Amino acid sequence: MKRRILIFCFLSLFLNFPQISFPQDSKERQALKELNKQKEKSQEEVEKELVKRHLKLQEKATRKRMKKSLREAERRKKGKAPQPWWDRWFGRKQQKKRRKRI
Repeated sequence: MKRRILIFCFLSLFLNFPQISFPQDSKERQALKELNKQKEKSQEEVEKELVKRHLKLQEKATRKRMKKSLREAERRKKGKAPQPWWDRWFGRKQQKKRRKRI
């Protein structure tokens, strides 16, 4: 019985000790936030530059296809159909491509 009481006292004593923590200074936190923002901006700029360079290398027809598929993807993200209803109803239907026979 005495052991149980002794163990209980030790456990309660250890659980009641405050946790020692070293919070960051507000200036340090602000500086870290600014550094992270700069890193994100520089990464975005690099990505944009790579996309621009990639687009310049493509032919005009390829750029049109890429732009069209990007628009359709954006519409899908919003939960809309890839093409508006008026394009589906009144637009020209895609024709099947025919292969040349040799």
